[in-house]
Parts: sequence; C-alpha cells; structure tokens
Amino acid sequence: MDTKRLDLYQLENGYCYNSDSLFLYSFARRFIKNNIKLLDIGAGCGILGLLCARDFTIQLSLNEINDTMAKIALANAKNNGIVCDMIFGDILESNAKGFDFIISNPPFYRKDIIDSKNEFLFLARQSNNLPLQQLLNFVRSALKPDGKFIFCYDAKEIKSVFSAILEIGFNIDEMQFVHPNENKYANLVMVMCRNSKNQTKIIPPLYNFIDGENSKDVKEIFKFCNTCSIKISSLEQIL
Repeated sequence: MDTKRLDLYQLENGYCYNSDSLFLYSFARRFIKNNIKLLDIGAGCGILGLLCARDFTIQLSLNEINDTMAKIALANAKNNGIVCDMIFGDILESNAKGFDFIISNPPFYRKDIIDSKNEFLFLARQSNNLPLQQLLNFVRSALKPDGKFIFCYDAKEIKSVFSAILEIGFNIDEMQFVHPNENKYANLVMVMCRNSKNQTKIIPPLYNFIDGENSKDVKEIFKFCNTCSIKISSLEQIL
C-alpha cells in the first residue's frame, strides 16, 4: 500500500532535509511501535518526527533551537493533519522526560570542515552546537528505562560515537553504515542504542548509488517515505 505523501515547507535559503533523514527513518521505523511517546531532537522542518507520526499512532514532540524552523515544523504538522507539541530552544536546557523513543539527525560536522555564515546551516550542521556527549547525557535522562535512541552521525567519527555511548552506560544494539557507492568508504552511520547488554548487530550496508543511479534499496526508501519539498522564501508565506 502506498503511503500518504508528506508535504514539507522548507526555506529556500535555509537548511533543507536530505537523504540522510530518509535513510534514518527507514532504519528507525523497524523499532517504532504504536502508542509510544516520541521526541525528535533538532527537528528542522519536522521531517523525521512527522514521518513517524504519519505511519504510527504516537504522541509526538518536536524540538528545534531555531525559532523560524520551529514554526515551519509546526506549520508542516498542521498542513499534514498531524498533532504534536514543540519544545522550543536548546534541548540541553529542557527538563523533558518520559520518552519511549528519541530520534535525531544531529549536527555532526566539525568547524574545520563546515563553517557556514548562514545561521540556519550553521545551527543544523556544526557539531559544537549540540555536542554528542551532551546530547547523549540528555537522552539518558529523558528516556524511560527501556527507551531507545536512534541517530545518525558522520561515519568517520565512529570512535567518538562509540566512546560517547559507552560513557553514558548505553549499548549499541544495532548499527548500519551508508556508503556513497560500493567502491567508497562509508560516510554515514546509523545507530540504535539503549540501556541493554545485547550483542551489537551490524546489518548489511546501504549503498546510495550503484552504477551511477540510486540503488534498489534507496529507491524503495524514497518511494515509501513519499515526501514532497515545497520551497518558500519566508515564514510569512505559510502563517
């Protein structure tokens, strides 16, 4: 059965969602269940949380530090008939708790790699705006004892990912690497971690392109996610 299309307003000069978010949702949805409380940290236009709420019966909270993007995410929720609440501002300053599931596509580029003068891109992409260790510390306090955290990160930073997760006493239950194609090193890693003692499952890699076009797996992800980007020049266009 085809899924209902998710229409998403996005600023022309802001940070727009990319395939990372769609890959992460495809990875995450295998763990999501109905009737849970879910938080999307650094929601941007809301894509991850709204996909979860479109396909599952959940209590959804979005978090976004940029006020303009937060309002766009709420407009996207309303436009798609999805009920959610918004935690405005820095999630590290929030006392939000009691979530069954937290999902995030956090900023993970170092300043020496990405140094954007665009405020939207700076907040969305640079890791010092939401350091991984601090994010994980918050996640541990915000999740229920049996809760799950799913996120993606730069594969080249895998040592830091392992270290940060071990530091809070969590275990990596499952992970998957994403490669641009079969001949290139992984550029993204997707992780499901929680308070457990399970052995880590490393599922087969996802290749973005094969023979110059999107792989079969990626085409299926794009078809299932069924998102449509609607570019706007200002917030006033949708308020």
